[in-house]
Amino acid sequence: MFLNWRKTRARATAAKARRIAYEMDPEAGHRLAANFPDEAWPAIHATVAGYRAIHDEIDPEPLMETFFCEQARLCLPCVAGPDQPLVFRAWSPGDPLVRGAFGVEEPAPEAPEARPRLVLLPLLGFDEAGRRIGYGAGFYDRTLEALRRQGPVTAVGIAYEAQKLDRVPAARHDAPVDWIVTEQRAYRTGT
Repeated sequence: MFLNWRKTRARATAAKARRIAYEMDPEAGHRLAANFPDEAWPAIHATVAGYRAIHDEIDPEPLMETFFCEQARLCLPCVAGPDQPLVFRAWSPGDPLVRGAFGVEEPAPEAPEARPRLVLLPLLGFDEAGRRIGYGAGFYDRTLEALRRQGPVTAVGIAYEAQKLDRVPAARHDAPVDWIVTEQRAYRTGT
């Protein structure tokens, strides 16, 4: 119960910081792309999962375009159902998208499924240990757990620097990330 209360407070704090950061710098995604560390880059032709930014999330599209120019195959997440891991479907810039669960744009159901080696994921807050706090539905926790059972995968949280918290409250099932990349810097975490 206390952990849930701490997570709720952390979400509110980080959401407010993100909203302010977005209002001050809605184009920060371009600087974020420039900060992406070489050590986290996938091998050439690797599959990279991005996401479509909603509301005041930092935009990963400049970074995804960079990957695409470097010959990476791209995919986007699709909600398969409640309490299920996300499914990734192939996508390239310019491909049509449909409105999926929660109103998020995603590839059409007929797009081929993909298994990413690098997953870019949105978040509300993060700390330097790689703990992240999302929206509370656990989609990325389940997804990272499932992907890691299948083989190596690098998880990179994408955020504004303002979303950094001293310590993110985390439960045993909360999946950490390997990197956090912001418009100001990259953090290699303890995972």
